[in-house]
Amino acid sequence: MTEAVPSSPLTPGDFRHTVARFATGVTVVGTVDNGVRYGMTVNSLTSVSLDPLLVLFCCERDASLYEPVLRAGCWGVSVLGVDQQDDAAWFAKRGGAGIDQFDGRAVTAGPATGAPLLDHSLAWLECRTWATYDGGDHTIIVGEVVDLALGDIDRPLLYFRSDYHTTAD
Repeated sequence: MTEAVPSSPLTPGDFRHTVARFATGVTVVGTVDNGVRYGMTVNSLTSVSLDPLLVLFCCERDASLYEPVLRAGCWGVSVLGVDQQDDAAWFAKRGGAGIDQFDGRAVTAGPATGAPLLDHSLAWLECRTWATYDGGDHTIIVGEVVDLALGDIDRPLLYFRSDYHTTAD
């Protein structure tokens, strides 16, 4: 391992460049607030606990999903497959308050929470917010999984070095 001593203070750019070397799965987290569906591409989804069943994601405080997901108290996760790169790119864009971000997308309301779930995904989770924690310019949102399902595809969409990829097999 090469030891590097920074010659100047670390920057957000340095950090992003480095963590971009960690391949992650790609998900879309969605919720409904006052009849409007909000969604955001998330690669920070992490399993937390088996008892109770908990996952977490990190939400930037100025994201259009932020206030709605906190108010709603429940949300859905669509785990994206290789053919859903367009969905990942769409939900990575900043959306405006009060704009249905799922309009025009193939989506189903989750049976347990009513949260929007993208059709043709690898898997789906429905969650109720369990706890929130300060995470700098983000909030760490922990959810209890109240329902889940598997899709019929098996090739995941991955994010690595600031671009979308998939597995070789």
